Amino acid sequence: MIESIEESKMNIMMFPWLGFGHLVPYMTLSNELAKRGHKISFLLPKNAEIRLQKLNLYPNLIKFHKLTIPHVDGLPYGAKTTADVPESLESLLATTFDELYGEIKSFLQNLKPHFVSLILLIGFLI
Repeated sequence: MIESIEESKMNIMMFPWLGFGHLVPYMTLSNELAKRGHKISFLLPKNAEIRLQKLNLYPNLIKFHKLTIPHVDGLPYGAKTTADVPESLESLLATTFDELYGEIKSFLQNLKPHFVSLILLIGFLI
C-alpha cells in the first residue's frame, strides 16, 4: 500500500528553552520543516507568541501552543522567558521548566507527535 504525500508527513513538536536565543532558531527550523510539508506544534510561553508570530512563514502548518509558566519563588511575577529576568535568575527558569512536566505530558498525549525536538539543559547550572 502506497502512502499519499500528506500521510507520510510528520507531526513534530518543538519545545525550546525559554530564551529567544533558542526560540528564534527553533522557529527558523520549524519554517524549514514546514516548507517540506511537515506539521509543527510549537510550545512556547504566552508572551513569546507575539514576537514569534511574525517569523511564522507557514501559519497553516506551524501551530503555537502556549505554555503556562508556573511561578517559582524568587522569580519576578510574570517572568516567562530569559528576557524577563536578569542573568542571575535564569537558573530559576530552569526550575519552571521542570514544573512543566504535567503540561508537556498532556501535550504529548493529545498531539501524538512523531518527533519531539527539545533543548536539554545538561550543565546549565554548572
